[in-house]
Amino acid sequence: MGPRAAAANATPLSFLSMRPAEIADALRAAIDETTFDLNSFEDDMADPAAEFTWESVMDRLEIIDDPLDRLWPALLHLIKVMNSPELRAVEAEMREQVTAIQSRYTQSPVIFHAMGRLCASDECAMYSPEQKRILERRIQKCILHGVAVDEPDKDRFNEMQLRLKQLSMAYSNNMFDAIKEFSILVVDPGELKGVPASALALYAQNAVAAGYDEATAANGPWKLTLDRPAFTPFIKNCANRSLREQMYRAHCTIASAPPHDNAVVIQEILQLRTQCARLLGFPSYAELSLATKMAQSVAAVDDMIESLRIKSLSVSQAEVVKLEAYAAAHGQSEPLKPWDTSYWAEQVRKDEFTVDMEAIKKYFPLHQVLDGLFGLIERLYGVRIQPSNDHGQLWHPDVRCYDLRAMEQPGNPIVAILFVDLFMRPGQKQGGSWMEAFTGRSKVLGTESQPIRAPAIGLILNFPAPVGDEPSLLSFKHVKDLFTVFGYGLRSAFTTANYTASSRSSGIEFDCTDVPGSFMEKFCQHRETMKLISGHVDSGDQLPDELFDKVLAADQFMDATNFLWQLFVSATDLALHHVYDPFTTTEESIFDLQAELAPRFRVIDQIEGDRTMCRIGQIFARGYGAGYFSYTWSEMLSSDAFAVFEDQNKWETSGRHFRDTMLALVGIYDPTKVFEMFRGRKPNASALLKQRGIE
Repeated sequence: MGPRAAAANATPLSFLSMRPAEIADALRAAIDETTFDLNSFEDDMADPAAEFTWESVMDRLEIIDDPLDRLWPALLHLIKVMNSPELRAVEAEMREQVTAIQSRYTQSPVIFHAMGRLCASDECAMYSPEQKRILERRIQKCILHGVAVDEPDKDRFNEMQLRLKQLSMAYSNNMFDAIKEFSILVVDPGELKGVPASALALYAQNAVAAGYDEATAANGPWKLTLDRPAFTPFIKNCANRSLREQMYRAHCTIASAPPHDNAVVIQEILQLRTQCARLLGFPSYAELSLATKMAQSVAAVDDMIESLRIKSLSVSQAEVVKLEAYAAAHGQSEPLKPWDTSYWAEQVRKDEFTVDMEAIKKYFPLHQVLDGLFGLIERLYGVRIQPSNDHGQLWHPDVRCYDLRAMEQPGNPIVAILFVDLFMRPGQKQGGSWMEAFTGRSKVLGTESQPIRAPAIGLILNFPAPVGDEPSLLSFKHVKDLFTVFGYGLRSAFTTANYTASSRSSGIEFDCTDVPGSFMEKFCQHRETMKLISGHVDSGDQLPDELFDKVLAADQFMDATNFLWQLFVSATDLALHHVYDPFTTTEESIFDLQAELAPRFRVIDQIEGDRTMCRIGQIFARGYGAGYFSYTWSEMLSSDAFAVFEDQNKWETSGRHFRDTMLALVGIYDPTKVFEMFRGRKPNASALLKQRGIE
């Protein structure tokens, strides 16, 4: 068996347990074999006697692509969750060769011609809607990746694409390294007055890891860091205003100075994106980005952002006035600054809503939340999530594996495999939460024993790990994160697509990708859900209805202000990619543009020297460039869809309908059409504004 055959027959996640040297060897073998197979494909397609059928073109390309399509994302995944210099070195070594192969798929005149022949064939009329959409989107992808660019410019285009990948990884590494390197060691417990015990335990763990072996939660020392699980409880609870300012300023300037300076990285990214867009005939990168999204014009996105800004601003102003009055009444004589808002908002939650969000964690031990979530998913969608040990060694001992079984189908077949990485690993694992699609559903890549390959999905979170015999307790925010990430996974699990080109997230419009996650999160607003997922760590009691109402009210306090921040980042992102001239010789910088936009969205002025753009990895290290608005666009769709579920007596029937449309068919059909199948009309923003408390 050759290296390509070995790769093709490996289990879906076999590469995720490899050491760096092993994955490098596997990548080299896959690159060599993929190159050989693409050469053979092009030779065959150039033969005058060649037959152009779906099987000879599209199915064959899917088979050729599969091993590298699994290996390369596996390496990028490992860098996110098990970061090491060795893994970074493998990525740097292989990036150029992998990029060249990826470019070949989209720039090969032979492949482009073959797909054109399929479109023009009599057979095309017989294709399924999924096949027709795949062809249309693949041809568009080729055009948007330079297949029609003249040869001298194409070389430059490809050089820029490779450089953009290098810069995206540099941006991500700068963030990771800057967060890892910053810390403040606190030895006086008085400086951390108000910080909850769970956060103090985390800071003590950080100190132990830094060599302070005697550190304890009670006596310190405590090492403060900027990763989200450490920063959030600090900025919300620490009464020490001076220390809050110091931490906030560090947070707002993450990765904005040498040796981890993302400012220069952003500038070059914007220049290269603009040049690539112009080579393809677009006046700006924003126009290029929107060519493949539901929102099809910059004007449409601008209008949405401005409409929501206007409706949110007065509500946010009222929130801040209330916060200022409360702070003044409780001893703060100075005007509110950005490092004050989270702190005083938390005090209002404790006082006015009589909710201690830290104490609420005791109602959400991780095992109870997971059991309840699994029960809800079975109720809504007719599937059961069961622990499994059948899928090999994984990348870390904490990772849990589950089979997702369809309980309404004969034999309860496995429709997806879930790999859930729950706990934070400071200095090794990126912060945040996300989904990884390791393999997509495919009938082409099925086997005799499994005619349709089931998707393998990674769900990544950053919860506090259990300490000793104490279970991991989740904040209400953590609970929402868990529901969100499982929502992402369920779309990949329930798709009925037959080809990876439409079963994976890359097969759907980008501003629709967050709909399933945003949708599932909304179940956290229902008492019925709380009955399933809550159980006090000591007594087992469910979260009382009265307390749940207070939790919701407290959670939604300052929501308009937080929503405006999301709109602000969206507007800045769009302006940087549409209005800003990255080649300007004037003194204007990306941060001048950011500062110019901020007053329209922020009731409390941002600090001088704010470098927020240096830490928004979605825009510059992931796929959200000129697309950060997608969070809001997806929330509009999910809010409108979730309005159907206000009647909990219809959850089972509505859940199946949502499964069989929004989860099963997006990717096969245009998402607007699928939404209309589910809702019976086009989407609107009314439900979003209502759920946000803005209207």
